[in-house]
Amino acid sequence: MQPSSTEAAEALAAMRASQARLALAADCPPQHHFAFAVLMGGLVATPALPSFYALLAEGVLLIGVALVVRWDRRRTGMFINGYRAGRTRPLTFLMLAIILALYFGGVMLVRYRGLWWGPLATGAVATIIGYYASILWQRVFRREMGLTA
Repeated sequence: MQPSSTEAAEALAAMRASQARLALAADCPPQHHFAFAVLMGGLVATPALPSFYALLAEGVLLIGVALVVRWDRRRTGMFINGYRAGRTRPLTFLMLAIILALYFGGVMLVRYRGLWWGPLATGAVATIIGYYASILWQRVFRREMGLTA
């Protein structure tokens, strides 16, 4: 049984309305971008710590990720995964590649150059990149969902 053109138009309109609601819900406050940035920068900075404390810090950061997910779910009723299919995925992988390069750069600075402050410097860069990457990700997502802002 084929749906009528009226039913198809109504279904398409309902889908677009749903996408618009999703895009509106994905309008994150600056604190959200900052929290994401601190998590990224903190992860990159952990090699500056002795091994035991670095593992402890990574555990705290993992709890931070869970808290951000919880915050999103309370604020919007959902959590939008950064690895979702769509136009945001290439941006997510680019950001991941940059953050991992900074992380390993910090590890190399500590291990082979003895520069304990190296991961702190790369962590600061990762924090800045994380903040702006989060804002850019949101813009790309909202545009994909039909909003121009």
